[in-house]
Amino acid sequence: MSLFRIKDPIYPDFKIDEYKSNFALMQSYAVNRLRFIKQLGLKAYSGRFPSANHTRYEHSIGAMHLSRQFCDQLYKNTQDLDLRGSIKEYGPTIQIAALLHDIGHGPFSHVIDDILGIFGESHEKMTVKIIEGLLADDIRNLDPSIDIKDVCAIILGNHSEHAYLNDVIHGHFDVDRMDYLARDAYFTATEYQWRAYSLMQSMKISKIPQLTNRKLDAMKKEIESSRIPKRKEIRDAIDLVKDLWTDHVCICNEEGVVHAEMMLVTRRAMYENVYYETSSRIAEKMISNAILWMIKQNKNTKDMFLDPRIFITLDDFELFALLKQSGEYAAEIVKRIKEGRFFDLFVEGKVAEVDRLKAAVIKKDYKEIETIQKEIAKELQTEPERVLLDIIVKKGFERNRVFAQIGGKVKPLEEVSAIIEALVSSIEKEMTFGIYVDGEKVKKKNNKHKQTIVNILGGKENTQ
Repeated sequence: MSLFRIKDPIYPDFKIDEYKSNFALMQSYAVNRLRFIKQLGLKAYSGRFPSANHTRYEHSIGAMHLSRQFCDQLYKNTQDLDLRGSIKEYGPTIQIAALLHDIGHGPFSHVIDDILGIFGESHEKMTVKIIEGLLADDIRNLDPSIDIKDVCAIILGNHSEHAYLNDVIHGHFDVDRMDYLARDAYFTATEYQWRAYSLMQSMKISKIPQLTNRKLDAMKKEIESSRIPKRKEIRDAIDLVKDLWTDHVCICNEEGVVHAEMMLVTRRAMYENVYYETSSRIAEKMISNAILWMIKQNKNTKDMFLDPRIFITLDDFELFALLKQSGEYAAEIVKRIKEGRFFDLFVEGKVAEVDRLKAAVIKKDYKEIETIQKEIAKELQTEPERVLLDIIVKKGFERNRVFAQIGGKVKPLEEVSAIIEALVSSIEKEMTFGIYVDGEKVKKKNNKHKQTIVNILGGKENTQ
């Protein structure tokens, strides 16, 4: 099929022929597989969003498109000639990184993240494995000047030479978030009031000091009042530090701050109303548990989640087929998803209020989490697979990651905007949990059972 006919509902000005140089990569098996992985997991099959049928493929193409627009705008707004030259130099690499940033996602997107975590993997690590092991030659054939290590570093957000490259793909206002917020809102019929282009027009690359003058002055005063030998030499060394800087994408006017606020408010609303929506979370946890059951029963090996050559053969349809072929519990879960027969939410609360679970989550102790789940099942007199424990991590806005330059002064964005400071304070690394129970198998469950479950989790009285 010709890629020239692709149209995108999010970007009316999108012209696929502008990306001819990337066509071979876009049509590769590893990338084309993303057409068969839904962006929002099982949300189209459960809950309030039946129209959420869009895939990782169109999101990846959208991110690639935005990366080109973003680089053009950064080049236009940035004054430093060396930084402008860098934007031109890394432009093709940034586009490839944007196109491939989600290639390590498995079936139903984030559904198997917990599975990968149990095996010491993540979709980010798998992305790197696929790029380095399976796509490196394809990328070099497109453009020999593109360094595969640069592509992977930009995707992971750890490029050491230019920090702004991490901001473009792996920041708070990156092209990944700009696209998925707009796209997910569109396909879930959620209203939003910001536009990526409007925000990008108010962004540039600036040199951000490693330490503020206030911090430097405080260090000097501390040294003066101390008995440290060679104080003068140390003060002189500190003076040299003030000339150290790193390059970051920076919001360069008050209008940009407003657009940034609108984007973050939209993101918060999407997480609360769409991404954390209960019925789809339950469906996704049911599928995740069915996969674990399938592996434990030796119906399939864990290699399909560890070997990139096998991993890229998996998509939503393949996974449904594997679960169905495995029979018993796994096949039952697929049937129930199709029939809309989901588990019930029985207990929910904050992870911070249940000490045992909190410790297990912090340590990523998956065996302890499994033990907790088994103890809850025993309390309810049912099989362990009839009880699901879901940990929901609410990702907040990180301080000192985004900067704004207003009136010639560069400050962290949260110091410029009261709205963003409020968002930071209200959601910083908040985690909640949900206990989902198979209501068809567990008939007797009451408030006494709820309190016992809270005790098992290490909590106190009255957690709901």
